[in-house]
Amino acid sequence: MRSSSNRGSHRGSRRAPSKPGRQPRRGATEPTGAAGRQHAQGHPGPAAPPPNNGHPGTAATAQFAAAAPGAPRAGRKARRQGRGGLPAVLRSRAAVIGAAAAALLLIGGGTAFAMDQRITLNVDGDERTVHTYGATVQDVLDSAGVTLGEHDAVAPDLDTELGQGDSVLVRSGREFTLTVDGESEPHWVTALTVGEAMDQLGLSGEPLELSVERGAEIPESGLEVEAKEALQVVILRDQVRVETATTAGTVEQVLKDNGITPGEHDIVKPKLDTKPKDGMVIDVMELLTEPKTEEVPIEAEMEERENPDLPAGEENVVQEPKDGVREITTAMVMQEGEETEYVIKEEVVEEPVNGITEIGTKEEPEIDASAEAGSLNWAALAECESGGDPTAVNSAGGYYGLYQFSMATWQSAGGTGSPAEASPEEQTMRAQKLYDMVGGNWQSQWPECGVHLFD
Repeated sequence: MRSSSNRGSHRGSRRAPSKPGRQPRRGATEPTGAAGRQHAQGHPGPAAPPPNNGHPGTAATAQFAAAAPGAPRAGRKARRQGRGGLPAVLRSRAAVIGAAAAALLLIGGGTAFAMDQRITLNVDGDERTVHTYGATVQDVLDSAGVTLGEHDAVAPDLDTELGQGDSVLVRSGREFTLTVDGESEPHWVTALTVGEAMDQLGLSGEPLELSVERGAEIPESGLEVEAKEALQVVILRDQVRVETATTAGTVEQVLKDNGITPGEHDIVKPKLDTKPKDGMVIDVMELLTEPKTEEVPIEAEMEERENPDLPAGEENVVQEPKDGVREITTAMVMQEGEETEYVIKEEVVEEPVNGITEIGTKEEPEIDASAEAGSLNWAALAECESGGDPTAVNSAGGYYGLYQFSMATWQSAGGTGSPAEASPEEQTMRAQKLYDMVGGNWQSQWPECGVHLFD
């Protein structure tokens, strides 16, 4: 058992009540009374209690000694025995036994007081002093009638040995239900406040907004707390950067929570009614001038499309381009110490319409220019030129018959009169002769339909 030297010193300074023939010890002074006389004569009878040697319980020892057979009573008995009582040898043995009994009482009394320890017990903030004869934390709890529950905590450990003036801390388990963004999870904590509970759960540093104050107490019946996870956003105002955590529902509320109220001509991006997102940058800029809006043309482009039905190299404009219109709103702002034009808004009010040009990709078939005229498909050429009508006359001007001869061409091939009046056979013969005359260069005579000669 550990005992406190301080308590021994304190109790050593107390004096036991005086009795007839007996005085309390005072340091190293000589004993008085009958006991003193026996001591002076070398009598082995009971003497004053042995020195305390720093052991607590000096006053209690004196009380136990007074209750035991004392030295004065032994002196009177000796005188009576001198008048015809016990022999001297027996009287001496009785004195020795009495002294031994007194010594045992002295030692036992000091030990009992050494076992009594004062321990400070704190149970959920309620502090009291517990007297115990035990040596461990468990002994203190037993003495105080405290039984630990499944979720309770105690410090130090139950088997820890204690000394005079030590403290024991007990915390009752409390159910702490935390709901974060709609998801609930129960926890057992020994915290007395919400803030302590968050610390025990390792969440004290998390950016959470709680439904109660962190200093609120947690009752033994438990507590439910709702929490919203804060978003990290950045506010840029006139090139000053502020990082903040927020659970606000709009950009406007984020600014308000940070003491910012946009002015009439301030520009806020994104818009004030925008819902914040994690990592969002909110830009607040003060305008130095009234905003102005001007229209700017959007130049239309020309698109090219391939047309497989159009001969290669030919182009055909299908749609003419039309420019669009863009409205740009600007104002002057201060950036890095200089006034700068800032684009507040840019909006397309009329989309441009692109033009379309078709590009021919049709490849002409390879033609054998040395082919004899009689081997060519003249019926296909006639079908393309006149629909196969030998009397056909082009009303647009001057082309006749199956192969749409002009009068000059007809005559150069030896024809007379009008080609439309000649027989189909003569028209075909004159066409073949013309083919030979131009050396097979059918493109010069039939540029649109001549390719059908080779069908």
